[in-house]
Amino acid sequence: MLHQFMIMVLAALPAPAGDGVTIEKVKVNGTGCRPDTVAVALSADRTAFTVIYSDYLAQAGAGGKTKDQRRTCGITVRLGVPQTMAYAITAVDHRGFAHLEAGASASLSARYHFTGAGAPASTVHTFAAGLDDSWQVTEPAGSPAMFSPCGGSKVDIDTELRAQADRADAATSYIAMDSTDGAVGGTYRLTYRAC
Repeated sequence: MLHQFMIMVLAALPAPAGDGVTIEKVKVNGTGCRPDTVAVALSADRTAFTVIYSDYLAQAGAGGKTKDQRRTCGITVRLGVPQTMAYAITAVDHRGFAHLEAGASASLSARYHFTGAGAPASTVHTFAAGLDDSWQVTEPAGSPAMFSPCGGSKVDIDTELRAQADRADAATSYIAMDSTDGAVGGTYRLTYRAC
């Protein structure tokens, strides 16, 4: 009897908001990434997706070239949800590693938006000399949240890493979107609503 009651209760519970959600990497381009160096994945509970970079680094100083100081990566991701749902990105976490010698600095510029819809959300984060460790920055989404069309949409994600040294013969400084422990480069947190 108790077993039958538990089955009835479980059947009455609503399905998780992320049921039926899919993700696909559609396009990758830029000076800081190649298609084989970027992967995307949904979390098990469908409340976030991650972008993983394996070779995304900007550097400045001795031995480097001017073009190495600025690296970009543009990714288009198709996030599909059931036609009865829409989703929004509520916050973004960026992670990486940096080694910045005296006199050096670095920056991360990031933006994302639904393909063909409105102005992108964009931010710039700066990092000062002396950093020699993993870093993480969190960007809250705008308010009110911008939701996708019903059934989902493509998301364009553009990032740029810059490294600067105070002189050409300075010891090498760099900033990377990947990290020494293989942690993800970006986590995009999701929320859903009914259409």
